[in-house]
Amino acid sequence: MSHLSVSGVLRSVVGTVVTLLFGVVIAAIGVVFVVAEFPDGVRDLRAYEAAQRCPAAPSGPAECRWTQEFTVSGVHLTNKRGDFDRVVLTGADGKTWEARYTSRAPVVDSLDKGDRVTGTIWRGRLTEIAADGESQRTYDAPADLRARSLVLALITIPSGLLMAAVCLWRLARRVADPTPGMAAALGLSIALFFAGLFAPVLTAGSDKERFWPVAAVWLPIAAVMTVVACVYASRKRTAEAEPEPDAAAPAS
Repeated sequence: MSHLSVSGVLRSVVGTVVTLLFGVVIAAIGVVFVVAEFPDGVRDLRAYEAAQRCPAAPSGPAECRWTQEFTVSGVHLTNKRGDFDRVVLTGADGKTWEARYTSRAPVVDSLDKGDRVTGTIWRGRLTEIAADGESQRTYDAPADLRARSLVLALITIPSGLLMAAVCLWRLARRVADPTPGMAAALGLSIALFFAGLFAPVLTAGSDKERFWPVAAVWLPIAAVMTVVACVYASRKRTAEAEPEPDAAAPAS
């Protein structure tokens, strides 16, 4: 954790204050998102699943679901982090639709240019495609935002609160140098933040967002990091408490 230069940050009042503000901001983002999204986070998903089939092609965004045939006019797969796999579809009227996906199974990875698929349109958005008996929802399909908000909270709130607490602890002891415990705790807060970003990547591969698989990955990582931080702080305190060896006596 010393490689993170956390002790250097804590020795600077400005650095400590900036880090404190950063911790407060990221924790607040998680809290605000949960408060805003969790209560009604499943409303659109339930409306979509309960929507009836449209009796005729809608002229604009509609609450009913309309299905039609499309021809695949382009498939763009990427391994770039933060980017989406994309499929371009063309309808019989010549209108093109571009659908984004967070995973390739079970439909996207089997598509080639010229293939025929059945697309579902809801509220003016292409929400689902089906081919060969398999169906896959697009990125624009309604999702359970409760899971998304809890994942964001897991990423931001524990690390943000710990970061803010360490900085307040440090500011309350401005005269003394930062303790090994302070440095270890601040390093842990940073590590927890990146572990939170990393955990959803390990559980990717589904078109449905779920909180518990992400938590099942994050919790063991967080536990190991906490043990490492405690061991680091303990060894550092022991090393600082040991008296320096006496200088060799001069030869007579």
